[in-house]
Amino acid sequence: MLTRRDFLGGAAAGLSAPFLLNRGPTSPFRAHGVARHGPAVGAGDLTFDLHCHPGAFFGRGGPGYSGDEATVARIAEMVSGGMSGGFFSLVSDMKILAVTETGVRPVRAYETGEAWGEYERQLSDVRSIVSAAPADLVRDRSGVEAAVAERRVGVFLACEGGDCLEGEPDRLARLYRDGVRSIQLVHYAQNDLGDLQTEPAVYGGLSSIGRDVVREMNALGMVIDVAHASFETAAHVIETSEAPIVLSHSQLKHGENQHPRLLEPEHALLVAESGGVIGMWPSGFGNTSLEDFVENTLRMVDLVGIDHVGLGTDMDGNYRPVIGNYREVPDWLSGLSARGLSNGDVSKLGGGNAYRVLAEVFA
Repeated sequence: MLTRRDFLGGAAAGLSAPFLLNRGPTSPFRAHGVARHGPAVGAGDLTFDLHCHPGAFFGRGGPGYSGDEATVARIAEMVSGGMSGGFFSLVSDMKILAVTETGVRPVRAYETGEAWGEYERQLSDVRSIVSAAPADLVRDRSGVEAAVAERRVGVFLACEGGDCLEGEPDRLARLYRDGVRSIQLVHYAQNDLGDLQTEPAVYGGLSSIGRDVVREMNALGMVIDVAHASFETAAHVIETSEAPIVLSHSQLKHGENQHPRLLEPEHALLVAESGGVIGMWPSGFGNTSLEDFVENTLRMVDLVGIDHVGLGTDMDGNYRPVIGNYREVPDWLSGLSARGLSNGDVSKLGGGNAYRVLAEVFA
């Protein structure tokens, strides 16, 4: 495998496409006449979603919010779909984003203290909603196993964007005490941690504050997520981090599938070299059916290896998803099995690889 230094050339930047459009086709495999091939994950295997927003809980109280029952129902659906756990992600820059003619963009800067206030609001909301659902807020794998034994979901808290830190790495200790176990350093709004895939470069990668945040996350035992980060930012994170990382939701550029949120091969290989995991993203960017998503998953496996691929649905925050609900996750796993992957390999993709990284980071 090539070294990270071979890749310090840069990834394409561009504008994002619409955000929070989460109504995709139902059961695409069945719509295309592809049959299920039986359970591809054994009863004792744990599954994991590296990135999700069930019921778009982060928008509670805002226009278009479907109500707490939507999140509770989505969590119940996770149980019926065989999901063991996942990162439920707060959206740090939500208040300053809008869908524009050129995609999702920040329309203003945060005022002092506003990002932290938004974090506290979303944290309180998700705690309240989860308490009414078949789920437990957990902090390690044993919490997931205990939840599964009671037919519940183990919920790890995450933040999409480090905006709430407001340039103060010391705040990470507070987030850790709150139960947050992963931070995606950047999202759509440029913050002071590093460069994005979808905005012009400001720092040439990870900022000096970003490097301090990476070191402190290592010390606390928090999972570093480089989704939405530029190639240079991801490279600098890997150079700085002493633990494996995740890239929670994306897939490879391929053919006409060249959206800036997707990955060049060198970008994906960089994450794999760190020992990390890439969550396959069932987005409408490059996927028109679940068959496409199976093919894109296999393409990633062929490139980076079976030990470095997982699932990041971006549920209820995705654009025209081809997995529109958790009952369709088994169809994806069965499709991979039908294409020749062993049960052990399918189990790695379903959650085994994600839990390996969690174990290494939390240790």
